[in-house]
Amino acid sequence: MATSDTKDWSELFDVALFEANRTNLQQRMERATNAIQTRMEELLEDENAGSISERIALRNALTTLADLQKIASVRKPNGTANRGRGQAVSG
Repeated sequence: MATSDTKDWSELFDVALFEANRTNLQQRMERATNAIQTRMEELLEDENAGSISERIALRNALTTLADLQKIASVRKPNGTANRGRGQAVSG
C-alpha cells in the first residue's frame, strides 16, 4: 500500500466495522488490518510522522478488529452466537 493510501486506514476500518455481510466481513477486516499495520510501520520508520493520537487510534483499531474477529468466529451463519451451555442469542 502506498504511503498516500495509508491515511485511509480509518476508512477501511470503518467499512470493516459496519460490514453486515458475513461473506465480506473477513476480507474487509484483513484489508483494514493490513492498512493499519502498514501505517504503523511507516510511523516507526519516521518518528516525526503522525501524532500520538494517531498512534493510539491505530493500536485501538487493531484491538477492535481482533475483538471483531473473535465475535465473528463464534457467530453462527444464521446470526446467532453460542453462549455458555448451548444457549443462543439472537443477533
